[in-house]
Amino acid sequence: MVLRPVAPRRSIRILPPAIAARIAAGEVIERPASVVKELVENALDAAASHIRIHIRGAGLLEIRVTDDGYGIPPDELPLAVQRHATSKLPDDDLERIETLGFRGEALPSIAAVAELAIASATVDTPFGRRLTLYNGEIVADEPVAHPPGTTVIVRRLFENVPARLAATRNERAEVAEIVRVVRRLAIAAPAVRFALWLEDRLALQTTGTGELSTTLIELYGPILTDALRSLGPLEIAGARVTGLVSRPDLTRSNRNHLHIIVNGRWTQPRTLLTSLEAAYRPLLPRGRHPILALVINVDPCAVDVNIHPAKLEVRLHAEREIGQAASELLRSVLARTPRCFVFTPPTQLLDPLRSTPTVNEPDTRYDEESPDAPIITPAFPPMHLLGQLQKRLILLEGPDALYLVDQHRAHERILYERLRDAQATQPDPALLPEPILIDVRPADVERFASWLDRLTTLGFHCEPFGPRSFLLRAIPALPGVVAGSDPLFGIGEPKELGPSLLTLLDESDTNEDWRDRFLVQLACRTAVRRGRPLPRVTLRALVEALGQTSAPAVCPHGSPIVLRIEADALASQFRW
Repeated sequence: MVLRPVAPRRSIRILPPAIAARIAAGEVIERPASVVKELVENALDAAASHIRIHIRGAGLLEIRVTDDGYGIPPDELPLAVQRHATSKLPDDDLERIETLGFRGEALPSIAAVAELAIASATVDTPFGRRLTLYNGEIVADEPVAHPPGTTVIVRRLFENVPARLAATRNERAEVAEIVRVVRRLAIAAPAVRFALWLEDRLALQTTGTGELSTTLIELYGPILTDALRSLGPLEIAGARVTGLVSRPDLTRSNRNHLHIIVNGRWTQPRTLLTSLEAAYRPLLPRGRHPILALVINVDPCAVDVNIHPAKLEVRLHAEREIGQAASELLRSVLARTPRCFVFTPPTQLLDPLRSTPTVNEPDTRYDEESPDAPIITPAFPPMHLLGQLQKRLILLEGPDALYLVDQHRAHERILYERLRDAQATQPDPALLPEPILIDVRPADVERFASWLDRLTTLGFHCEPFGPRSFLLRAIPALPGVVAGSDPLFGIGEPKELGPSLLTLLDESDTNEDWRDRFLVQLACRTAVRRGRPLPRVTLRALVEALGQTSAPAVCPHGSPIVLRIEADALASQFRW
Protein backbone atom coordinates (compact mmCIF):
# COMPACT_ATOMS: atom_id res chain seq x y z
CA MET A 1 0.00 0.00 0.00
CA VAL A 2 1.35 3.42 -0.99
CA LEU A 3 0.23 6.32 1.16
CA ARG A 4 1.22 9.95 1.03
CA PRO A 5 2.23 11.51 4.36
CA VAL A 6 -0.53 13.78 5.63
CA ALA A 7 0.71 17.08 7.03
CA PRO A 8 -1.37 19.06 9.54
CA ARG A 9 -3.33 22.04 8.21
CA ARG A 10 -1.42 25.29 8.56
CA SER A 11 -2.50 28.90 8.23
CA ILE A 12 -2.10 30.75 4.95
CA ARG A 13 0.39 33.63 4.98
CA ILE A 14 2.24 35.86 2.53
CA LEU A 15 5.76 34.63 1.79
CA PRO A 16 8.62 37.00 2.60
CA PRO A 17 9.97 38.64 -0.59
CA ALA A 18 13.38 37.01 -0.15
CA ILE A 19 11.83 33.51 -0.14
CA ALA A 20 9.45 34.25 -3.03
CA ALA A 21 12.39 35.45 -5.13
CA ARG A 22 14.21 32.12 -4.66
CA ILE A 23 11.36 30.02 -6.02
CA ALA A 24 11.70 28.88 -9.64
CA ALA A 25 9.10 31.01 -11.39
CA GLY A 26 7.48 30.65 -14.76
CA GLU A 27 4.14 30.52 -16.51
CA VAL A 28 1.82 28.43 -14.34
CA ILE A 29 -1.30 28.40 -16.54
CA GLU A 30 -0.45 27.39 -20.10
CA ARG A 31 -3.55 25.36 -21.00
CA PRO A 32 -6.64 23.84 -19.34
CA ALA A 33 -4.63 20.83 -18.12
CA SER A 34 -2.39 23.24 -16.19
CA VAL A 35 -5.44 24.48 -14.26
CA VAL A 36 -6.49 20.92 -13.47
CA LYS A 37 -2.99 20.03 -12.27
CA GLU A 38 -2.71 23.04 -9.94
CA LEU A 39 -6.18 22.61 -8.43
CA VAL A 40 -5.83 18.87 -7.88
CA GLU A 41 -2.41 19.29 -6.31
CA ASN A 42 -3.91 21.83 -3.90
CA ALA A 43 -6.57 19.24 -3.01
CA LEU A 44 -3.93 16.57 -2.41
CA ASP A 45 -1.92 18.91 -0.20
CA ALA A 46 -5.12 19.50 1.78
CA ALA A 47 -5.21 15.75 2.60
CA ALA A 48 -8.27 15.09 0.44
CA SER A 49 -9.43 11.48 0.23
CA HIS A 50 -11.91 12.07 -2.62
CA ILE A 51 -11.37 14.45 -5.56
CA ARG A 52 -13.95 15.06 -8.28
CA ILE A 53 -13.09 16.88 -11.51
CA HIS A 54 -15.77 18.08 -13.96
CA ILE A 55 -14.74 19.38 -17.40
CA ARG A 56 -16.87 21.20 -19.97
CA GLY A 57 -15.74 22.45 -23.36
CA ALA A 58 -12.28 20.86 -23.01
CA GLY A 59 -11.76 22.99 -19.90
CA LEU A 60 -12.20 26.30 -21.69
CA LEU A 61 -15.84 26.64 -20.68
CA GLU A 62 -15.62 25.21 -17.17
CA ILE A 63 -13.34 23.30 -14.82
CA ARG A 64 -14.74 22.30 -11.45
CA VAL A 65 -12.60 20.56 -8.78
CA THR A 66 -14.20 19.48 -5.52
CA ASP A 67 -12.38 17.85 -2.60
CA ASP A 68 -13.04 16.76 0.97
CA GLY A 69 -9.75 18.02 2.37
CA TYR A 70 -9.05 20.34 5.29
CA GLY A 71 -10.78 23.31 3.73
CA ILE A 72 -9.84 26.97 4.21
CA PRO A 73 -11.13 29.01 7.18
CA PRO A 74 -13.33 31.95 6.08
CA ASP A 75 -10.89 34.57 7.37
CA GLU A 76 -7.99 33.05 5.35
CA LEU A 77 -9.83 32.68 2.05
CA PRO A 78 -8.91 36.17 0.72
CA LEU A 79 -5.25 35.38 1.40
CA ALA A 80 -5.51 32.19 -0.70
CA VAL A 81 -6.06 34.24 -3.87
CA GLN A 82 -3.12 36.59 -3.29
CA ARG A 83 0.27 36.06 -4.87
CA HIS A 84 2.93 34.29 -2.81
CA ALA A 85 0.37 33.39 -0.15
CA THR A 86 0.76 29.80 1.03
CA SER A 87 0.40 27.50 4.01
CA LYS A 88 2.98 25.07 2.70
CA LEU A 89 6.30 26.60 3.81
CA PRO A 90 5.92 26.90 7.58
CA ASP A 91 9.62 27.59 8.19
CA ASP A 92 10.45 29.24 4.85
CA ASP A 93 12.58 26.16 4.19
CA LEU A 94 12.98 25.48 0.47
CA GLU A 95 15.36 22.62 1.22
CA ARG A 96 12.71 20.44 2.87
CA ILE A 97 9.52 20.59 0.83
CA GLU A 98 6.91 17.94 1.63
CA THR A 99 3.97 19.31 -0.39
CA LEU A 100 3.21 19.37 -4.11
CA GLY A 101 2.70 23.12 -4.32
CA PHE A 102 4.46 25.83 -2.35
CA ARG A 103 4.63 28.94 -4.54
CA GLY A 104 1.23 30.41 -3.73
CA GLU A 105 0.76 31.32 -7.39
CA ALA A 106 -1.87 28.94 -8.75
CA LEU A 107 -5.14 30.63 -7.71
CA PRO A 108 -4.12 34.24 -8.52
CA SER A 109 -2.64 33.12 -11.85
CA ILE A 110 -5.88 31.37 -12.78
CA ALA A 111 -7.96 34.34 -11.63
CA ALA A 112 -5.93 36.59 -13.94
CA VAL A 113 -6.99 34.68 -17.07
CA ALA A 114 -10.46 33.40 -16.15
CA GLU A 115 -13.43 33.80 -13.89
CA LEU A 116 -12.67 31.94 -10.67
CA ALA A 117 -15.01 31.03 -7.84
CA ILE A 118 -13.68 29.34 -4.71
CA ALA A 119 -15.87 28.06 -1.89
CA SER A 120 -14.48 26.36 1.19
CA ALA A 121 -15.31 25.34 4.73
CA THR A 122 -13.62 23.51 7.60
CA VAL A 123 -14.95 21.14 10.24
CA ASP A 124 -14.55 23.95 12.81
CA THR A 125 -16.78 26.50 11.05
CA PRO A 126 -20.60 26.36 10.89
CA PHE A 127 -20.62 27.79 7.35
CA GLY A 128 -18.25 28.41 4.51
CA ARG A 129 -17.25 31.39 2.40
CA ARG A 130 -17.23 31.89 -1.37
CA LEU A 131 -15.17 34.38 -3.36
CA THR A 132 -15.63 35.15 -7.05
CA LEU A 133 -12.78 36.78 -8.96
CA TYR A 134 -12.50 38.18 -12.49
CA ASN A 135 -9.39 39.74 -14.02
CA GLY A 136 -7.69 39.04 -10.72
CA GLU A 137 -10.10 41.17 -8.69
CA ILE A 138 -12.67 39.96 -6.14
CA VAL A 139 -16.11 40.77 -7.51
CA ALA A 140 -18.24 38.83 -5.01
CA ASP A 141 -17.78 37.71 -1.40
CA GLU A 142 -20.55 35.80 0.35
CA PRO A 143 -21.20 33.13 2.97
CA VAL A 144 -22.20 29.71 1.63
CA ALA A 145 -23.30 26.33 2.91
CA HIS A 146 -20.48 23.95 2.06
CA PRO A 147 -19.29 20.65 3.51
CA PRO A 148 -15.72 20.49 4.85
CA GLY A 149 -13.43 20.83 1.88
CA THR A 150 -13.05 23.11 -1.12
CA THR A 151 -14.69 23.62 -4.50
CA VAL A 152 -12.99 25.69 -7.20
CA ILE A 153 -14.83 26.60 -10.40
CA VAL A 154 -12.95 28.10 -13.35
CA ARG A 155 -15.03 29.46 -16.22
CA ARG A 156 -14.28 31.13 -19.58
CA LEU A 157 -10.57 30.32 -19.44
CA PHE A 158 -8.41 32.72 -21.53
CA GLU A 159 -11.45 34.71 -22.65
CA ASN A 160 -9.64 37.92 -21.72
CA VAL A 161 -6.39 36.73 -23.35
CA PRO A 162 -7.33 36.17 -27.02
CA ALA A 163 -3.80 35.35 -28.11
CA ARG A 164 -3.52 32.51 -25.62
CA LEU A 165 -7.01 31.28 -26.42
CA ALA A 166 -6.06 31.10 -30.08
CA ALA A 167 -2.92 29.15 -29.18
CA THR A 168 -4.81 26.35 -27.43
CA ARG A 169 -5.03 23.13 -29.36
CA ASN A 170 -8.20 21.51 -30.60
CA GLU A 171 -10.63 20.15 -28.03
CA ARG A 172 -9.58 16.54 -28.56
CA ALA A 173 -5.94 17.34 -27.77
CA GLU A 174 -6.84 19.42 -24.69
CA VAL A 175 -9.11 16.69 -23.32
CA ALA A 176 -6.41 14.06 -23.91
CA GLU A 177 -3.91 16.17 -21.96
CA ILE A 178 -6.35 16.61 -19.07
CA VAL A 179 -6.89 12.85 -18.89
CA ARG A 180 -3.13 12.33 -18.97
CA VAL A 181 -2.61 14.78 -16.10
CA VAL A 182 -5.33 13.26 -13.92
CA ARG A 183 -4.00 9.76 -14.58
CA ARG A 184 -0.54 10.83 -13.44
CA LEU A 185 -1.88 12.44 -10.28
CA ALA A 186 -3.97 9.36 -9.49
CA ILE A 187 -0.95 7.07 -9.87
CA ALA A 188 1.02 9.34 -7.52
CA ALA A 189 -1.78 9.20 -4.95
CA PRO A 190 -3.29 5.68 -5.04
CA ALA A 191 -4.93 6.17 -1.61
CA VAL A 192 -7.13 8.98 -2.99
CA ARG A 193 -10.40 8.41 -4.86
CA PHE A 194 -10.44 10.23 -8.19
CA ALA A 195 -13.37 10.81 -10.54
CA LEU A 196 -13.01 12.70 -13.83
CA TRP A 197 -16.16 13.73 -15.67
CA LEU A 198 -16.04 14.97 -19.28
CA GLU A 199 -19.28 16.61 -20.40
CA ASP A 200 -21.25 14.63 -17.78
CA ARG A 201 -19.58 11.38 -18.82
CA LEU A 202 -17.44 9.51 -16.29
CA ALA A 203 -14.10 9.13 -18.07
CA LEU A 204 -11.81 8.00 -15.27
CA GLN A 205 -12.31 6.69 -11.75
CA THR A 206 -10.19 5.12 -9.01
CA THR A 207 -11.29 3.58 -5.73
CA GLY A 208 -8.47 4.92 -3.55
CA THR A 209 -7.50 1.54 -2.10
CA GLY A 210 -3.89 2.60 -1.60
CA GLU A 211 -2.67 -0.27 -3.78
CA LEU A 212 -0.65 0.93 -6.76
CA SER A 213 -1.50 -2.19 -8.77
CA THR A 214 -5.23 -1.63 -8.28
CA THR A 215 -4.91 2.01 -9.37
CA LEU A 216 -3.00 1.07 -12.53
CA ILE A 217 -5.60 -1.53 -13.46
CA GLU A 218 -8.40 0.97 -12.88
CA LEU A 219 -6.67 3.53 -15.07
CA TYR A 220 -5.41 1.29 -17.88
CA GLY A 221 -8.10 -1.38 -17.84
CA PRO A 222 -8.26 -5.11 -17.09
CA ILE A 223 -5.52 -5.79 -19.64
CA LEU A 224 -3.08 -5.13 -16.77
CA THR A 225 -4.74 -7.55 -14.35
CA ASP A 226 -2.16 -10.32 -14.83
CA ALA A 227 0.44 -8.26 -16.65
CA LEU A 228 2.16 -6.34 -13.83
CA ARG A 229 5.47 -7.39 -12.31
CA SER A 230 6.76 -6.05 -8.99
CA LEU A 231 9.94 -4.02 -8.71
CA GLY A 232 11.75 -4.03 -5.38
CA PRO A 233 11.66 -3.08 -2.64
CA LEU A 234 15.17 -1.76 -3.02
CA GLU A 235 17.11 0.33 -0.52
CA ILE A 236 19.78 2.51 -2.12
CA ALA A 237 21.48 5.79 -1.15
CA GLY A 238 18.96 6.48 1.59
CA ALA A 239 16.02 5.96 -0.78
CA ARG A 240 13.43 3.20 -0.91
CA VAL A 241 12.49 2.16 -4.44
CA THR A 242 9.42 0.09 -5.31
CA GLY A 243 7.16 -0.10 -8.32
CA LEU A 244 5.42 -2.09 -11.02
CA VAL A 245 6.17 -2.72 -14.69
CA SER A 246 4.13 -4.37 -17.42
CA ARG A 247 5.17 -7.64 -19.03
CA PRO A 248 7.47 -7.33 -22.08
CA ASP A 249 4.58 -8.26 -24.39
CA LEU A 250 2.45 -5.36 -23.14
CA THR A 251 4.08 -2.15 -24.34
CA ARG A 252 3.22 1.30 -25.67
CA SER A 253 4.55 3.29 -28.63
CA ASN A 254 5.59 6.35 -26.57
CA ARG A 255 7.10 7.28 -23.21
CA ASN A 256 3.92 8.81 -21.79
CA HIS A 257 3.38 5.75 -19.62
CA LEU A 258 6.64 5.99 -17.67
CA HIS A 259 5.60 7.28 -14.25
CA ILE A 260 8.25 8.30 -11.72
CA ILE A 261 6.84 9.19 -8.29
CA VAL A 262 9.20 10.95 -5.88
CA ASN A 263 7.77 11.51 -2.40
CA GLY A 264 4.24 11.47 -3.81
CA ARG A 265 5.04 13.83 -6.71
CA TRP A 266 4.73 12.72 -10.35
CA THR A 267 7.90 13.89 -12.00
CA GLN A 268 10.41 13.26 -14.78
CA PRO A 269 14.03 13.24 -13.51
CA ARG A 270 16.05 13.31 -16.73
CA THR A 271 19.07 11.30 -15.62
CA LEU A 272 16.90 8.64 -14.04
CA LEU A 273 14.63 8.33 -17.08
CA THR A 274 17.62 8.07 -19.41
CA SER A 275 19.05 5.27 -17.28
CA LEU A 276 15.74 3.39 -17.17
CA GLU A 277 15.23 3.64 -20.92
CA ALA A 278 18.74 2.34 -21.54
CA ALA A 279 17.89 -0.62 -19.30
CA TYR A 280 14.73 -1.73 -21.09
CA ARG A 281 15.60 -0.74 -24.66
CA PRO A 282 17.52 -3.97 -25.50
CA LEU A 283 14.74 -6.09 -23.98
CA LEU A 284 11.77 -4.70 -25.91
CA PRO A 285 11.02 -4.35 -29.63
CA ARG A 286 12.34 -1.19 -31.26
CA GLY A 287 10.24 1.87 -30.48
CA ARG A 288 8.23 0.18 -27.71
CA HIS A 289 8.07 1.24 -24.05
CA PRO A 290 6.62 -0.45 -20.95
CA ILE A 291 3.94 0.80 -18.62
CA LEU A 292 6.03 1.64 -15.58
CA ALA A 293 5.33 3.15 -12.19
CA LEU A 294 8.48 3.65 -10.11
CA VAL A 295 7.97 4.97 -6.59
CA ILE A 296 10.92 6.60 -4.80
CA ASN A 297 10.65 7.65 -1.17
CA VAL A 298 13.57 9.68 0.13
CA ASP A 299 14.29 12.30 2.75
CA PRO A 300 12.98 15.67 1.45
CA CYS A 301 16.43 17.12 2.08
CA ALA A 302 17.83 14.71 -0.53
CA VAL A 303 15.68 16.01 -3.39
CA ASP A 304 15.41 19.46 -4.97
CA VAL A 305 11.89 20.17 -6.27
CA ASN A 306 12.60 23.85 -6.94
CA ILE A 307 14.30 23.53 -10.33
CA HIS A 308 11.34 23.62 -12.76
CA PRO A 309 8.64 26.31 -13.01
CA ALA A 310 5.82 23.76 -13.25
CA LYS A 311 7.60 21.37 -10.85
CA LEU A 312 7.53 18.61 -13.49
CA GLU A 313 11.18 17.80 -12.88
CA VAL A 314 13.10 17.26 -9.67
CA ARG A 315 16.76 16.59 -8.93
CA LEU A 316 17.66 13.74 -6.61
CA HIS A 317 20.98 14.29 -4.89
CA ALA A 318 21.91 10.62 -5.50
CA GLU A 319 20.04 10.40 -8.80
CA ARG A 320 22.77 8.60 -10.72
CA GLU A 321 23.24 5.97 -8.03
CA ILE A 322 19.50 5.46 -7.59
CA GLY A 323 19.03 5.35 -11.36
CA GLN A 324 21.68 2.68 -11.85
CA ALA A 325 20.22 0.47 -9.11
CA ALA A 326 16.64 0.93 -10.34
CA SER A 327 17.72 0.21 -13.91
CA GLU A 328 19.40 -3.04 -12.90
CA LEU A 329 16.23 -4.01 -11.06
CA LEU A 330 14.06 -3.20 -14.08
CA ARG A 331 16.39 -5.01 -16.47
CA SER A 332 16.41 -8.11 -14.29
CA VAL A 333 12.61 -8.29 -14.05
CA LEU A 334 11.97 -7.73 -17.78
CA ALA A 335 14.75 -10.06 -18.86
CA ARG A 336 13.31 -12.94 -16.84
CA THR A 337 9.63 -12.48 -17.72
CA PRO A 338 8.42 -14.68 -20.59
CA ARG A 339 5.84 -13.29 -22.99
CA CYS A 340 2.32 -14.61 -22.49
CA PHE A 341 0.59 -16.21 -25.43
CA VAL A 342 -2.59 -14.50 -26.69
CA PHE A 343 -5.16 -16.89 -28.12
CA THR A 344 -7.15 -16.12 -31.26
CA PRO A 345 -9.90 -18.75 -31.39
CA PRO A 346 -10.12 -20.42 -34.84
CA THR A 347 -13.24 -19.75 -36.88
CA GLN A 348 -13.19 -23.24 -38.33
CA LEU A 349 -11.36 -26.52 -37.90
CA LEU A 350 -8.10 -27.08 -39.72
CA ASP A 351 -8.37 -28.40 -43.23
CA PRO A 352 -7.24 -32.04 -42.97
CA LEU A 353 -5.61 -31.77 -46.41
CA ARG A 354 -3.33 -28.97 -45.25
CA SER A 355 -0.04 -29.65 -43.54
CA THR A 356 -0.45 -29.43 -39.78
CA PRO A 357 2.07 -28.55 -37.09
CA THR A 358 4.11 -31.52 -35.97
CA VAL A 359 5.93 -32.27 -32.77
CA ASN A 360 9.13 -34.27 -33.14
CA GLU A 361 9.07 -37.27 -30.88
CA PRO A 362 11.72 -37.13 -28.15
CA ASP A 363 14.87 -39.00 -29.07
CA THR A 364 15.17 -41.12 -25.93
CA ARG A 365 18.45 -42.65 -27.12
CA TYR A 366 20.22 -39.61 -25.72
CA ASP A 367 18.61 -39.74 -22.27
CA GLU A 368 17.71 -43.35 -21.57
CA GLU A 369 18.40 -43.25 -17.83
CA SER A 370 15.97 -40.43 -16.99
CA PRO A 371 13.98 -39.38 -20.08
CA ASP A 372 11.38 -37.57 -17.96
CA ALA A 373 13.72 -35.87 -15.49
CA PRO A 374 12.71 -32.22 -15.04
CA ILE A 375 14.99 -29.47 -16.29
CA ILE A 376 16.05 -27.37 -13.29
CA THR A 377 17.41 -23.85 -13.90
CA PRO A 378 17.52 -20.59 -11.90
CA ALA A 379 15.37 -18.73 -14.44
CA PHE A 380 12.47 -21.14 -14.96
CA PRO A 381 10.32 -23.42 -12.83
CA PRO A 382 11.03 -27.16 -13.15
CA MET A 383 10.01 -28.13 -16.67
CA HIS A 384 9.61 -31.37 -18.59
CA LEU A 385 10.77 -31.52 -22.18
CA LEU A 386 7.98 -32.59 -24.55
CA GLY A 387 9.75 -32.25 -27.88
CA GLN A 388 10.47 -29.98 -30.82
CA LEU A 389 7.68 -28.17 -32.66
CA GLN A 390 8.02 -27.47 -36.40
CA LYS A 391 11.80 -27.86 -36.09
CA ARG A 392 12.08 -24.39 -34.58
CA LEU A 393 10.43 -24.35 -31.15
CA ILE A 394 11.18 -26.33 -28.01
CA LEU A 395 7.98 -27.42 -26.26
CA LEU A 396 8.08 -27.77 -22.47
CA GLU A 397 5.59 -28.33 -19.68
CA GLY A 398 5.86 -26.44 -16.39
CA PRO A 399 3.85 -26.79 -13.17
CA ASP A 400 1.05 -24.52 -14.40
CA ALA A 401 1.85 -23.60 -17.99
CA LEU A 402 3.25 -24.68 -21.32
CA TYR A 403 6.41 -23.00 -22.60
CA LEU A 404 7.52 -22.46 -26.19
CA VAL A 405 11.22 -21.65 -26.64
CA ASP A 406 12.61 -20.33 -29.93
CA GLN A 407 15.68 -22.51 -30.49
CA HIS A 408 17.53 -19.92 -32.59
CA ARG A 409 16.99 -17.04 -30.18
CA ALA A 410 17.80 -19.24 -27.18
CA HIS A 411 21.16 -20.17 -28.70
CA GLU A 412 21.66 -16.53 -29.72
CA ARG A 413 21.19 -15.36 -26.10
CA ILE A 414 23.58 -18.05 -24.84
CA LEU A 415 26.28 -17.11 -27.35
CA TYR A 416 25.88 -13.39 -26.76
CA GLU A 417 26.36 -13.71 -23.00
CA ARG A 418 29.35 -16.03 -23.42
CA LEU A 419 30.93 -13.47 -25.73
CA ARG A 420 30.09 -10.58 -23.41
CA ASP A 421 31.44 -12.37 -20.34
CA ALA A 422 34.62 -13.30 -22.18
CA GLN A 423 35.53 -9.60 -22.36
CA ALA A 424 35.69 -9.43 -18.59
CA THR A 425 37.21 -12.84 -17.76
CA GLN A 426 39.64 -13.07 -20.70
CA PRO A 427 39.57 -16.92 -20.93
CA ASP A 428 41.91 -18.82 -23.21
CA PRO A 429 40.53 -18.77 -26.75
CA ALA A 430 39.52 -22.04 -28.44
CA LEU A 431 41.70 -23.08 -31.35
CA LEU A 432 39.76 -23.81 -34.50
CA PRO A 433 40.23 -27.31 -35.97
CA GLU A 434 41.08 -25.61 -39.23
CA PRO A 435 41.81 -21.87 -39.62
CA ILE A 436 39.10 -19.92 -41.43
CA LEU A 437 40.23 -17.98 -44.46
CA ILE A 438 38.78 -14.45 -44.69
CA ASP A 439 39.08 -12.68 -48.04
CA VAL A 440 38.88 -8.88 -47.96
CA ARG A 441 38.50 -6.47 -50.85
CA PRO A 442 41.79 -4.72 -51.66
CA ALA A 443 40.35 -1.36 -50.64
CA ASP A 444 39.44 -2.71 -47.19
CA VAL A 445 42.61 -4.62 -46.28
CA GLU A 446 44.23 -1.78 -44.33
CA ARG A 447 41.01 -0.97 -42.51
CA PHE A 448 40.36 -4.60 -41.50
CA ALA A 449 43.96 -4.92 -40.32
CA SER A 450 43.37 -1.96 -37.98
CA TRP A 451 40.71 -4.00 -36.15
CA LEU A 452 42.97 -7.00 -35.40
CA ASP A 453 44.24 -5.75 -32.05
CA ARG A 454 40.73 -4.99 -30.82
CA LEU A 455 39.55 -8.40 -32.01
CA THR A 456 42.32 -9.98 -29.97
CA THR A 457 40.95 -8.37 -26.81
CA LEU A 458 37.67 -10.15 -27.55
CA GLY A 459 39.41 -13.51 -27.98
CA PHE A 460 39.57 -13.59 -31.80
CA HIS A 461 43.08 -14.34 -33.06
CA CYS A 462 43.34 -13.30 -36.68
CA GLU A 463 46.49 -12.72 -38.73
CA PRO A 464 47.36 -11.54 -42.26
CA PHE A 465 47.70 -14.27 -44.88
CA GLY A 466 48.76 -13.04 -48.26
CA PRO A 467 48.05 -9.63 -49.85
CA ARG A 468 44.26 -9.55 -49.25
CA SER A 469 43.43 -12.43 -46.91
CA PHE A 470 43.46 -13.16 -43.20
CA LEU A 471 43.41 -16.36 -41.18
CA LEU A 472 41.15 -16.73 -38.14
CA ARG A 473 42.91 -19.28 -35.91
CA ALA A 474 41.17 -19.00 -32.51
CA ILE A 475 37.92 -17.64 -31.10
CA PRO A 476 36.26 -17.40 -27.68
CA ALA A 477 34.60 -20.60 -26.49
CA LEU A 478 31.23 -20.60 -28.26
CA PRO A 479 29.08 -23.61 -27.28
CA GLY A 480 27.74 -25.34 -30.36
CA VAL A 481 29.74 -23.29 -32.86
CA VAL A 482 33.24 -24.77 -32.56
CA ALA A 483 34.37 -28.32 -31.82
CA GLY A 484 33.83 -29.38 -28.24
CA SER A 485 32.37 -32.01 -25.98
CA ASP A 486 29.28 -30.05 -24.88
CA PRO A 487 25.81 -31.33 -25.83
CA LEU A 488 25.38 -28.38 -28.20
CA PHE A 489 28.22 -29.58 -30.41
CA GLY A 490 27.65 -29.03 -34.08
CA ILE A 491 24.41 -27.08 -34.06
CA GLY A 492 25.90 -23.65 -34.80
CA GLU A 493 27.12 -22.01 -37.98
CA PRO A 494 30.93 -21.69 -37.86
CA LYS A 495 30.94 -20.66 -41.54
CA GLU A 496 29.40 -17.36 -40.44
CA LEU A 497 32.42 -16.42 -38.31
CA GLY A 498 34.29 -14.86 -41.20
CA PRO A 499 31.35 -12.82 -42.59
CA SER A 500 30.60 -11.65 -39.03
CA LEU A 501 34.10 -10.24 -38.63
CA LEU A 502 33.73 -8.39 -41.92
CA THR A 503 30.79 -6.42 -40.51
CA LEU A 504 33.39 -4.42 -38.57
CA LEU A 505 34.25 -2.69 -41.83
CA ASP A 506 30.96 -0.80 -41.47
CA GLU A 507 31.78 0.37 -37.94
CA SER A 508 33.26 3.73 -37.01
CA ASP A 509 36.64 3.60 -35.26
CA THR A 510 35.42 6.14 -32.71
CA ASN A 511 32.03 4.54 -31.97
CA GLU A 512 32.03 3.21 -28.40
CA ASP A 513 29.13 0.81 -29.03
CA TRP A 514 30.87 -1.24 -31.71
CA ARG A 515 31.66 -4.12 -29.34
CA ASP A 516 28.09 -4.79 -28.33
CA ARG A 517 26.74 -4.46 -31.87
CA PHE A 518 29.44 -6.79 -33.14
CA LEU A 519 28.71 -9.38 -30.45
CA VAL A 520 24.98 -9.26 -31.17
CA GLN A 521 25.62 -9.68 -34.89
CA LEU A 522 28.06 -12.54 -34.31
CA ALA A 523 25.70 -14.39 -31.95
CA CYS A 524 22.80 -14.07 -34.37
CA ARG A 525 24.77 -15.27 -37.39
CA THR A 526 26.36 -18.29 -35.70
CA ALA A 527 23.36 -19.54 -33.68
CA VAL A 528 21.46 -22.67 -34.70
CA ARG A 529 19.05 -22.07 -37.56
CA ARG A 530 15.30 -22.53 -37.38
CA GLY A 531 14.07 -25.55 -39.33
CA ARG A 532 16.84 -27.80 -38.04
CA PRO A 533 15.77 -30.96 -36.19
CA LEU A 534 17.59 -31.38 -32.88
CA PRO A 535 18.00 -34.47 -30.68
CA ARG A 536 16.57 -34.51 -27.19
CA VAL A 537 19.94 -34.08 -25.49
CA THR A 538 20.51 -30.87 -27.47
CA LEU A 539 17.05 -29.53 -26.70
CA ARG A 540 17.66 -30.10 -22.99
CA ALA A 541 21.09 -28.51 -23.18
CA LEU A 542 19.69 -25.39 -24.88
CA VAL A 543 17.03 -24.94 -22.20
CA GLU A 544 19.51 -25.56 -19.38
CA ALA A 545 22.01 -23.07 -20.80
CA LEU A 546 19.28 -20.51 -21.46
CA GLY A 547 18.07 -20.82 -17.88
CA GLN A 548 21.55 -19.86 -16.67
CA THR A 549 21.63 -16.57 -18.60
CA SER A 550 20.78 -13.18 -17.13
CA ALA A 551 18.05 -12.39 -19.68
CA PRO A 552 16.43 -15.67 -20.74
CA ALA A 553 13.16 -14.08 -21.91
CA VAL A 554 14.53 -11.93 -24.75
CA CYS A 555 17.22 -12.23 -27.39
CA PRO A 556 19.90 -9.52 -27.73
CA HIS A 557 17.69 -7.76 -30.32
CA GLY A 558 14.82 -7.50 -27.81
CA SER A 559 12.63 -10.18 -29.43
CA PRO A 560 10.90 -12.82 -27.27
CA ILE A 561 12.59 -16.17 -26.69
CA VAL A 562 9.95 -17.76 -24.48
CA LEU A 563 6.17 -17.74 -24.77
CA ARG A 564 4.11 -18.92 -21.81
CA ILE A 565 0.66 -20.47 -22.25
CA GLU A 566 -1.10 -20.34 -18.89
CA ALA A 567 -3.13 -23.31 -17.68
CA ASP A 568 -6.01 -20.91 -17.02
CA ALA A 569 -5.90 -19.79 -20.65
CA LEU A 570 -6.16 -23.39 -21.83
CA ALA A 571 -9.06 -24.00 -19.46
CA SER A 572 -10.81 -20.90 -20.76
CA GLN A 573 -10.33 -21.77 -24.42
CA PHE A 574 -11.51 -25.35 -23.97
CA ARG A 575 -14.27 -24.27 -21.55
CA TRP A 576 -13.18 -26.82 -18.95
